[in-house]
Amino acid sequence: MKKKALSVILAIVMVFSATAVPASAIDFEATAEPVTKVLAKIVGTVFETLVGTVNLFLKENDKFVAEDEYVYDNFYEGTAEFIDEAKKGAKWSLGQSSMSLVPENWEEYDLFCGGFISEQNFFTNDVREILDDMKVRVIALNDGSGRGTAVFATIDSIGVSNGDIRHIRGLLNDFAKKNNLNSINLFATHTHSGVDTQGLWTDIFRKWPKNIFSAFTGLIETEQGTDPEYMEFFYGRVCKAITEAVDSMETGTMTFARKDIGARYFSNKNRPSCDSLDTELKRFVFTPDDSSVTPTIILNMSAHPDVVGLATEDDPTKGHGISGDYIYYIGETINNAGYNFMFFNGSIAGIYIGRISAKADRRVDIAANYGREIGKMTLGLTMSEEEILDDDYLMSLNLTAEQTEGTNYTPWYEGWKPAKETKVEPILNINIDKVEIQVTNPVIKAAGKLGVVNYLIKKSGRDYYITTEIGYMEMGKDIKIAFVPGEICTDLIYGGNALTAEGSVSNKDYDGKTLCEIFGDDVIIFGLANDALGYIVPENDYCTALAFGHYQELLSLGKKEATTMFEAYEKLVG
Repeated sequence: MKKKALSVILAIVMVFSATAVPASAIDFEATAEPVTKVLAKIVGTVFETLVGTVNLFLKENDKFVAEDEYVYDNFYEGTAEFIDEAKKGAKWSLGQSSMSLVPENWEEYDLFCGGFISEQNFFTNDVREILDDMKVRVIALNDGSGRGTAVFATIDSIGVSNGDIRHIRGLLNDFAKKNNLNSINLFATHTHSGVDTQGLWTDIFRKWPKNIFSAFTGLIETEQGTDPEYMEFFYGRVCKAITEAVDSMETGTMTFARKDIGARYFSNKNRPSCDSLDTELKRFVFTPDDSSVTPTIILNMSAHPDVVGLATEDDPTKGHGISGDYIYYIGETINNAGYNFMFFNGSIAGIYIGRISAKADRRVDIAANYGREIGKMTLGLTMSEEEILDDDYLMSLNLTAEQTEGTNYTPWYEGWKPAKETKVEPILNINIDKVEIQVTNPVIKAAGKLGVVNYLIKKSGRDYYITTEIGYMEMGKDIKIAFVPGEICTDLIYGGNALTAEGSVSNKDYDGKTLCEIFGDDVIIFGLANDALGYIVPENDYCTALAFGHYQELLSLGKKEATTMFEAYEKLVG
């Protein structure tokens, strides 16, 4: 009877964790008032005690490895040295590739969309239709210094675990040696309507009961959440795209521009204590020396593409369609203008779509309108309002008055000021480092014992650790980029309310440095880099209270995660 009760409790906990309900949907105030803070701490303590008790009864599986047997393989550290000046006569080289990650026979696979599990679609988000596409986009970059080529691949999915990323690197090891690759880096767009490549949003009614039974008894093996046949297809396509990008490299020039497009395009709906926003578009343009070769636009922005994947009360049948969400439509707009498209997500924990520009019957149409508008901004980033009005392509994409009726819509280009575009010298410094983070969150411990996600967990006594990767990159002389292996709360980058005693649940100030203080105010963030660790929240505002604006802690490694990671960033800079 005791084990049955514990099974029920664990199932409820895991369903809640995987559902990842936005805080705006939970009817509690953020932890600002003293009474609310106290209540949040009590709820968090009770919850951790409850799940911690469940963990005592769960058995470890083959993903838990003793400290003296633990091996972290297929790691690429980047350039062996950093340079301050471009090599004489050096030029940028860039190769590009883009491929669909949707099999032609997709109906024969056991596929689920990653990102949401809710009562609106009866706690199952099996794939039933293809709305647009799920892609892998790759660029290979070389600065002509002789220090090798860096590869960057971005996946249209909720996230890719470090174990799967290192598996892909392992498949490419021979190719990497032959082509002098100094790093192979994988990112995710975080679309909530791509195939779940992590395994958390799987067939919960079949796999989770089986894995819960395994975790309690050890009598059967756990079953990973992802479809193994699809993952083999996925590995193969990503590897093929990477090799094609490396094989297609061409020399050319690189430019960079960045522009703040304003807060109306973004919203912070899921962590009220975190009040900073990243509202910039950052754009690189690679122009090949050979005019017959297609140029490439590389876009970085903070995005949380959760528009298409959510089933709603008025349309509960949705949440079953594969889509790249608005990232797909940014790319479509840029592709149709004659460019290849590459995307890197930024600081995404509190960033959501903040502008619904037109009435739409389907959520995918909302994503399309938003994505096409961001795509037009990206193309017109360095243009004046007059130049935009004279551009036939940009003006042909405008919404009609009928579409925008009643929405208080104003054209994106009204009052537009051009961003400054600068030439990027061929300097590419990149350093990737390993960082070991202790797992203290009992929910993540339980998830590890359930074995649904591909992580290797190191045991040291009674403590558990996950090894992940952080990174720092320089392009040209003054463009600095930090690689973050998860969804980082924006206050940890720029500062903000959550780092203050008044705004945090602990009533204490955050005593560490922000990423801007470590790398400089102009640092660019590449999120979900080489891992998908879930949310990275400040230690002073950490509380597993489920509600009160703190549900992100359910999908965090623990209270010390950000502190440990930021100490590693400081060492990396040194």
